[in-house]
Amino acid sequence: MNTKTATKAYLEARKALELAEAIKKQAEAEMKKALATEGLDFAIVDGIKVTIVQGERPNYNAEVLRGLVSDEVFETVTKVAVDGSKVKSAIKVGMITSEVAEAITEVTYYEQVRVTELADAKADAPKVSKVA
Repeated sequence: MNTKTATKAYLEARKALELAEAIKKQAEAEMKKALATEGLDFAIVDGIKVTIVQGERPNYNAEVLRGLVSDEVFETVTKVAVDGSKVKSAIKVGMITSEVAEAITEVTYYEQVRVTELADAKADAPKVSKVA
């Protein structure tokens, strides 16, 4: 399969996935409405049980907590995280040396596909660049 054909197949699959996600979202809304109308928490269709689960995700205010508990308790229930953008700035201005930066940095490599619509793109003239 050549680059143009493979890229076109990818873009078509991406578009189909977006459409399927939109259809799924609409179907989910309709299913929730039907279950609520009938006063049900779940439905069984073709041997598959679909349950509506009500959950919660609490968020805690660290500053308020700090004022209400001892330092020991606060340290026990909180954690420190490094702010990557602040570290990069500190390296850039010399507050953190390159030796320290190297010692504290672990790089994880990844690959992703980015799709950008170009106003002047020609459908039959794909631009291809070699990956080094």
